[in-house]
Amino acid sequence: MTGLKGTLESFSVSHLKPIRDMIYESIRKAIFEGELKAGDRLVEKELAEKLRVSRTPIREALRKLEMEGLIKHVPRKGVVVKGFTPDDIIEIYSIRQVLEALAITYTVKNITERELEQLKELIEKMEILTEEDNTDDLFKTSQEFNDILIKSCRMPRLIKLISTYQEYLERFRVVTMGRKERKLAALMDHREILQAVIDRDAPRAEQLVKKHLQGALEAYLKTFNIREGK
Repeated sequence: MTGLKGTLESFSVSHLKPIRDMIYESIRKAIFEGELKAGDRLVEKELAEKLRVSRTPIREALRKLEMEGLIKHVPRKGVVVKGFTPDDIIEIYSIRQVLEALAITYTVKNITERELEQLKELIEKMEILTEEDNTDDLFKTSQEFNDILIKSCRMPRLIKLISTYQEYLERFRVVTMGRKERKLAALMDHREILQAVIDRDAPRAEQLVKKHLQGALEAYLKTFNIREGK
């Protein structure tokens, strides 16, 4: 079985979470981080031996991953990593667009002055990192900016819904943030979104969030087509 180094090798049953949840999270993370790639087989017996658990929690974890659409059963091959199609990507971005547009309207109402100052500082840091073309640190800083912006809505259930798709978009954004033009466009989007929040202009902020995510989607689809030779 390929792609099992790294994330899955750090698996440990010495935690308090149910084993099936830990297995699910470990395999899910391996898929998102590219350790497990589209077409890789996931064999219950091999996973059970490698993780030193019984096959029952493996089976339960795989069932949950299948329900999430991350793996699938293929005749005569077994369970394999599904990967993402353009339709999957469009669906995920569309969901996030609706959820984040809603969140930003509450962020405008509920964000504190301290949080606004943090966002201003992060924008300044992103400007420097964009100029330096430091993709790794820029990605982390951009994620921190987004996290503060979302959490400032003070809507726990909405935040949880958005976080469900966070790992999906992180994987896509890692690909697009390597391109200089996308870095510049994202920085401009973040500046404009922050200004709308500072101005307490909810309709403007909502419009800008939708524009930002649409731009991210188009950038990823363009990169996806290039990588797939389309």
